[in-house]
Amino acid sequence: MTTLLVGSLAALLATLLITRATRRIRQSGRGFRTHAKRFTSHSAGSDEAALLDAIARQVRSGSSLTSAFIEETQASSPLADIIGRLNAGCSLGDALATVETHDADLAFTVQALAASAHLGGPVAATLDEAAAVLRERAAAGDERRAHGSQARLSARVLTIVPVAFAVWSALASQRTRDVYVTTLAGSMCAACGLALNLIGWRWMKLIMSPARS
Repeated sequence: MTTLLVGSLAALLATLLITRATRRIRQSGRGFRTHAKRFTSHSAGSDEAALLDAIARQVRSGSSLTSAFIEETQASSPLADIIGRLNAGCSLGDALATVETHDADLAFTVQALAASAHLGGPVAATLDEAAAVLRERAAAGDERRAHGSQARLSARVLTIVPVAFAVWSALASQRTRDVYVTTLAGSMCAACGLALNLIGWRWMKLIMSPARS
């Protein structure tokens, strides 16, 4: 009777875990679709892309590239220090050459501005194209994060469910417990199964890590 009660409780617990995991996967899928609809608006909020758009508008209205840069660059911007060099008489191209950054988007923005300052030509169109590239980068990053979130949830489910099923089987059946505990083959199978489960979890984690994306 006790074994039956324990087995029933274990079955109920496993069912609840699986149901909850399935619900979270479905919610993650809906969240991904909603998140995908917001890619454009989120990307349009990129500080660097907004700065390039604002400078391009000023250039179209007749301002020089240097004047537009000074007017549109906020005090909180990483490029604000350049304004002091410009006011001291340094050219925009030379001032931008002193910028050192590890941020890929900021480095791309500096490169686009420096190229426009040195080469001239259709400056506004060049900056518009650079802003579009930054938005595409932001959208691609959002998409990778959304897919990664759903994949991580699936990895957790694939890791937890086999363990939950094994525990359920052991609690519900005296014979299963005897095989796991009293026989060498059963103990080795349980140990190998647990080891393979952990290896699989680690493998999936490595695949989903940013370095492999």
